[in-house]
Amino acid sequence: MRRCSFMILTLLLLSGCWSSHEIDKSALVHGIGLDKAEDELMISVEIIKPTGSNEQGSLGGGNVQTIVLEKKADSLISGARGLIQDAKRRLYFNHARAWLISEELAKQDFIRLLDEGRRNQMFRLNSNIFITKTNPIDILSTSTLYENLSSAEIISALEQMEYNPEFTSVKIFEFFKLLEGPVPNAYLPIIQTKEQNDKLITSIEGTAVINTNKMVGRLDTKETVGLNILLNKAKGGTTTVTWNDQDKVSIEVNKSNTEILPTLQGKHLKAKVKVDVEGNLADNMTTSNIDEEWISKVEKLFSKHIEDIVQQTLKKLQEELKTDISGVGIETYRKYPKEWKTIQAEWNEIFSTAEISVDVHTTITHKGLINKSVERDHKKPKYPFQR
Repeated sequence: MRRCSFMILTLLLLSGCWSSHEIDKSALVHGIGLDKAEDELMISVEIIKPTGSNEQGSLGGGNVQTIVLEKKADSLISGARGLIQDAKRRLYFNHARAWLISEELAKQDFIRLLDEGRRNQMFRLNSNIFITKTNPIDILSTSTLYENLSSAEIISALEQMEYNPEFTSVKIFEFFKLLEGPVPNAYLPIIQTKEQNDKLITSIEGTAVINTNKMVGRLDTKETVGLNILLNKAKGGTTTVTWNDQDKVSIEVNKSNTEILPTLQGKHLKAKVKVDVEGNLADNMTTSNIDEEWISKVEKLFSKHIEDIVQQTLKKLQEELKTDISGVGIETYRKYPKEWKTIQAEWNEIFSTAEISVDVHTTITHKGLINKSVERDHKKPKYPFQR
């Protein structure tokens, strides 16, 4: 009897996966785009074409083929269901890595449209989210340089963030965490297309500023560097300063640490931003020899340069956008949790009039293998046999 029961149980376990799906009968979505279409939502998807299928698709690079489709709908879920008619397959969003929101849609209350993205289990919350200047389908249809999929190449660019503080990286769960935090503002990277060598490519340039539930403005590339410094996310990159109003000196940043120290008196805020930077001397285009005095002057120039960038970012956020995404509000909340309850509702106004100073200290830890600079006016020595 026991042997018979064991055999029956074994047969049940070997019967296969009850919830499995044949890959050639599925449409695996890798990129999702949302745009405004009058009173409806325009949904675009980048689908990985299963190997061996017969539908016509566009090459996304390499041997992998992709299909880009779009559909008008009232909501994200209804659009996903409606796309089955065009894709001839049921769409699976478990592999989606990039969400693209058009700027036109982002300037409205677009947060509610993303509610289904975290409510439904078929969407993954560790996907990255972007704002696009154009229709998202233009981004998903752009040819790639390295990866097989446009959305995969965009995500690959974000992996280089530690080497380039000129753009930000935000996942869906991080985005909602920001909006549901003490300061309900957020930021998202902006992606666009541009022509290079007669070829259209994608490029991440600038940062969208989100106030509560909609986009209120943007930071340019330089201001994004300042934002990353304020958020303590600028861990690498190269910065160039001008020496004697002409020659250039470059520093490769190895380490950066930012500390925000707020002081709250009633509804008046003062804050001090302290930034410590360590880096190596990357390029020296001056004719000066590298000694301790020269290093000290370059460190001061670099500190002033970083200070100006951070001040420019704060000025944009305070005076023009009146939106705090700088981390000042978070540090104020942590230091004054009781007082925060009375000022939270009007925090953006308090932040806009706050007195914020920036102090940057730079240390050059390595100056390379040589101390001398290139002598531009070098004269050849005269030898006795020369007339």
